[in-house]
Amino acid sequence: MQIDYILGPFLAACQFLTVLPIRYHVPGRALERSISWFPVVGTLLGLALAGIDRAAQLVLAPPVVNALLVAANVGFTGSLHLDGLIDSVNGLRAGPDRQARLAVMRESIASPPGAIACCWLLIAMYASLTSLPTSIRFVTLVLAPTLGRAMILLAYWLFPYSRPGPSPTASLKRGATGLGAFAGCAAALTVVCGLAGIRGLPLVLIVLAIMLTTSSLALLRISGLTGDVYGAICALSELAVLAAAPGVLSR
Repeated sequence: MQIDYILGPFLAACQFLTVLPIRYHVPGRALERSISWFPVVGTLLGLALAGIDRAAQLVLAPPVVNALLVAANVGFTGSLHLDGLIDSVNGLRAGPDRQARLAVMRESIASPPGAIACCWLLIAMYASLTSLPTSIRFVTLVLAPTLGRAMILLAYWLFPYSRPGPSPTASLKRGATGLGAFAGCAAALTVVCGLAGIRGLPLVLIVLAIMLTTSSLALLRISGLTGDVYGAICALSELAVLAAAPGVLSR
């Protein structure tokens, strides 16, 4: 029972955030408690990306490796956060009121603004990877998904959820307690300081600014956050780490 209490939330986080074929029936409220494990899952995803990077560089040209990393980053999560970015761009710019914007965010078809934002994000990720010096590639590839998921956790804790009724996102919101947010973010900061030292702290400030800005826009437009907005926060935070790392970590 004690093993299930600890292992269940971790596996629930893996099931929610990745496409890994985990065949484990998690306990009842494990999804609520899983939110604290999001940064840890992000670190594991980062380690997987770093491993792919090291292995692929042995046999593939650098541009192909970078394209593979972009594809793997999207594929490991089943496009979860990329879809959130698309829906957030489509919904937050729509009108005329909160309910209409929320309805647009539920639509399954991507309108041009969201599709364009998706394309630009993928292009920017690829361009950022091409600018990463070899000396900081491992650290950056681990920190990007770690900080992206840490920002999801912080946003869950700090801001209200915009949709009524039961849903997986509502369950995660209930589980985003102060203690859980502290534990998850402490784990993320441990990874940052362990891999990058104090040089990694500016990256934390950058993703914090992105999370607060995106959340503030959502509060203004839909009076809270949704699962799509959390996904957009993660995608934008990952891109910011990749883009800023050469200037921050190479000094």
